[in-house]
Amino acid sequence: MLKITVQNLGDTSVVRCDGRIVAGDAGSILRNAVLSQGHGGVLVIDLARVERIDAGGLGILLGLRESARSRAIMFKLMNATKRVEEILELTHLLRVFEFCSVRELFCLLYRAASMPSCSTDQSDENASRDGSVETYAKAGKFTTGEYAKHQVN
Repeated sequence: MLKITVQNLGDTSVVRCDGRIVAGDAGSILRNAVLSQGHGGVLVIDLARVERIDAGGLGILLGLRESARSRAIMFKLMNATKRVEEILELTHLLRVFEFCSVRELFCLLYRAASMPSCSTDQSDENASRDGSVETYAKAGKFTTGEYAKHQVN
């Protein structure tokens, strides 16, 4: 069973997957959720809670990547579990997909929310002290707990 949660902010959509991305109904659920995000911009597939992916699931991700590219949408994967990363490596697809770090996602979300720009060369320590994360969390865009969970020390 695959559960999908979509969060939109500006031109950025984050599709969180929970369960298995496999051929059949799960693949259709993911495909429909992604294709319903018809606007341009950035599409991030969060794989943090994906337990398993099979050949059909890989095919769906590849198809979604191509569909996004044809609509001028940047397509990225995020938080691949060790198991999913191993499958991508075995199938030589690790280099095919672009990956989004948590830091990069925050930068995309800042930009989408028209907040002060976020430079990727800033240290994570400075980013956590400038107030932007807390301000963003207060606006309900993500929780400080989510940020802390992904914070790199």
